[in-house]
Amino acid sequence: MGTYTKLNTIFQNRKSKRQNVLLKSKIDVGSYYFDVITYDLSLRGAKIKLDIPLERGAKFNLTIKNNKVLPSKVSWSKDGFLGIEFNYPPETVKNIFGTLGDRLE
Repeated sequence: MGTYTKLNTIFQNRKSKRQNVLLKSKIDVGSYYFDVITYDLSLRGAKIKLDIPLERGAKFNLTIKNNKVLPSKVSWSKDGFLGIEFNYPPETVKNIFGTLGDRLE
């Protein structure tokens, strides 16, 4: 079983519905910007691929799909993947994502 499959199995017990995606995204950590891939998305957070480690609790802005910026923090980190939690409530995230947000309810 590959790393991606293991992570999907381990982290599927969620409070929010997740949508599998492959979206080019960016994170802004202080004055540094990193390109990332977003693998799944919910109204509460996302799973991203980042080749540098960030500590649990690290805060940053995630820019995703049409320059939608979401203040976020790291919930977990494993094998180059990060689970992130958005700082906005689910209703706000839904409004930010528009029709995509409707599919995440």
